[in-house]
Amino acid sequence: MYFATPVKSKPRNLNKQLAKMATLLGVSLGLLSLLNIFSPATIFEPESPGWVLSVSYANDLILPFALYCFICLGEKWLRTWHRRALLTLAIFILLEFGQVLYYRVWTGHYVGTFDPLDILMYVISVGLAVVVEQKVLPRLLKFW
Repeated sequence: MYFATPVKSKPRNLNKQLAKMATLLGVSLGLLSLLNIFSPATIFEPESPGWVLSVSYANDLILPFALYCFICLGEKWLRTWHRRALLTLAIFILLEFGQVLYYRVWTGHYVGTFDPLDILMYVISVGLAVVVEQKVLPRLLKFW
């Protein structure tokens, strides 16, 4: 009788995984701290076009990028970049549409207004995050 020998799988290099996780977490938290530290009023005059663009769309570019990097930490569960990008976009698009419905339910405090350009900014941001994760970081870092 013939018994198949078990296939030996390659041992996972824990150091590479930890380095990848530390990089993703550092990028994610670094972008979030940038939002808290940087004030557009330090560079632009209030109500100037640069200030308005910074206040309106900088968060829409930075936050989805940071969330995508954070979601990449769970690549064991979300194995493809397609799923991670879709989850990130779904979260932000649902929040954007929630701004339309919010005032019909409760008008207690300001939560922002619906802006279709925000959705375009989310798509651009997640697209940039995917390119960085799939193309740029593997070229820059050997452990990727």
